[in-house]
Amino acid sequence: MKYLRLVLRNALRNKLRTGLTVGGTAFLMFVLIFIMTALTEMEAWQGAAETHRRIAVQHSTGLATPLPIDLENFLRSEAVTRHAEHLQKLNWFGGYWQDPKNFFANFGADHLVVRELWDELSIPPDAYARWCAQKNGAIVGKSLATKFGWKLDQKITLHGTIYPCNPELEIVGIFTSSDIRQEEQLFFRWDYLDELMGGKKIVGTYWMKARSAEDIPKLKEIIDGHTKNSSDPTETVTEKEFGEQFMAMMGNIRTLVASLGTVVLIIMILMTANTVAMSARERVTEIAVLRTLGFTGGHVVLFVLAESVLVTTVGMVLPLAASLALFNGMKLSPNPQFFPYFLIEPRTIVIAIAAAVLSGLIAAAIPAELAARRKIVDGLRQVV
Repeated sequence: MKYLRLVLRNALRNKLRTGLTVGGTAFLMFVLIFIMTALTEMEAWQGAAETHRRIAVQHSTGLATPLPIDLENFLRSEAVTRHAEHLQKLNWFGGYWQDPKNFFANFGADHLVVRELWDELSIPPDAYARWCAQKNGAIVGKSLATKFGWKLDQKITLHGTIYPCNPELEIVGIFTSSDIRQEEQLFFRWDYLDELMGGKKIVGTYWMKARSAEDIPKLKEIIDGHTKNSSDPTETVTEKEFGEQFMAMMGNIRTLVASLGTVVLIIMILMTANTVAMSARERVTEIAVLRTLGFTGGHVVLFVLAESVLVTTVGMVLPLAASLALFNGMKLSPNPQFFPYFLIEPRTIVIAIAAAVLSGLIAAAIPAELAARRKIVDGLRQVV
């Protein structure tokens, strides 16, 4: 800390050059934070899914193909229920409210097992009882209700995009969750959807909760083995595997993000290295004088490294603070339809800090070593 003033004065010796470097670093760090946050938001469901034992039964050809209603009888048989509980029919409705831009997650679900199966949702008992009694009732997440200004007892109409019907719903309950992203959902009753569809008994997926982690592979074997030679073969997957299907549709997004992050880091290192090298070269004589006053080569290395890390750290703090204010504080999102929330996660903050420090150290490594190794006589003789 006693050398901090010296490091600050060296960093601000050429204010324009330092300012441009900080500005460039800040832009690159914002890009890194943005793409890291996009990845964490896309993976948020998968991360939460690891804490549950829910599994989904879907058609082996994909989610676009419905499952037969008769499969429910087998899934309620003793062969399955000894390994699982809380069977639920769940259909992704995919509707919107008033305007196609008002798109959000909405499902037709077997209402009697919602609380047990999706136990991370906190549904008031009176609201749940009312939902069970009212066929056109709907329960919505608190964040979703706040976004659209919905209130209890309000009537809303969902416009179907997949199903040729428009459910007229009444909000009978508002639920909360420890994960605010889970509050961007609406559930209405599967039997009401089936009624609107003329009793066609369309089932998108069956969901249930395994009694233990050891029961999951057994359920996959039993259910998929039962339907293997039927006209509607199934694929039984964990909730995490179910979410990974959507990631796979977008290609190898993790590799893309890693590649972009690497490119950003390399550019930041080269840009900072150029600034540090120029700064060290301008102070050749000054460094030689410091050496004659008793400062060691280690001191010189420390000064150059500290100056470089200071520049990259300031360039990191500015975009990180702005991102936290915009995304976590003001709850802004670059695309509310696909990212209802765009929250900077702790691991993104750690990566940003590590990237700033690492790039500063790498950028200054060679200039610092050269400055420390230069002989005092050569330094005093050289005119810059």
